[in-house]
Amino acid sequence: MDYLTIEQVKKESGLRLVLTRDVPGPWSEAAKAVLRWHEIGYKAAEQIGGRDNPELVAWTGHRNAPIALYNDEPPRVRWQEILDLAERLGSGPSLYPQDIDQRIQMVGIASEICNEGGMAWHARMLMLNVTYQAHGDVVFEKNPMFREYGFSEAAVKMAIERVEQILGYLAKTIKAQTAAGSIYLVGESMTAADIYWACFSNMLEALPHEVNPMPDSLRQGWSALKKSISGYDPILIEQRNAIFEKHLWLPLEF
Repeated sequence: MDYLTIEQVKKESGLRLVLTRDVPGPWSEAAKAVLRWHEIGYKAAEQIGGRDNPELVAWTGHRNAPIALYNDEPPRVRWQEILDLAERLGSGPSLYPQDIDQRIQMVGIASEICNEGGMAWHARMLMLNVTYQAHGDVVFEKNPMFREYGFSEAAVKMAIERVEQILGYLAKTIKAQTAAGSIYLVGESMTAADIYWACFSNMLEALPHEVNPMPDSLRQGWSALKKSISGYDPILIEQRNAIFEKHLWLPLEF
């Protein structure tokens, strides 16, 4: 994927999207998928995962990715802010269900996957724990994520409980939907919840190398999630694969 530097992209107009470079960061991949669904072009700028990214902070006030910047509008950093921007700017079917009950369910599922305190947040805690167990306190100086995530023994215990709870709910939901004849998490058509689960499920079980050429070190790091929990229902990955096959795009490019 072609990236502009922060200094270069600051001079551009239209939609700029700051993405984690060279890895399939789940928030970044989901933002890209939402924009592609709505046929929206953008200029990509690089963020380096696990680094301070001072130029990015000076420009946007934020260190992480993704960040969507449209003309002179304020930066958008939350998953739903980026989704709502795509819904406004793009074309094609909405990723929000029309039915209000289904819409509330969709937003709730996406929040449990993407938000602070959600599955991915706690998955990162478990990955940080593997690093900490291997290297000890020295890692606190090298990786600001330990401080940002409030790393502690109690936080690791909570992370395991929350991840298992969320994965259990998703598996139950998929089974109910399958029994009703739908491959989707909500209703009978594609919603944002399917995109977020498809992209974030890489943290649980990464897509194979031929369609997801992520660094081996990251693939190994993400395996911490699977190793830290008691298990998960294979239907989670079966549904993910079905969504990629029918609606999304492979191989991943990052």
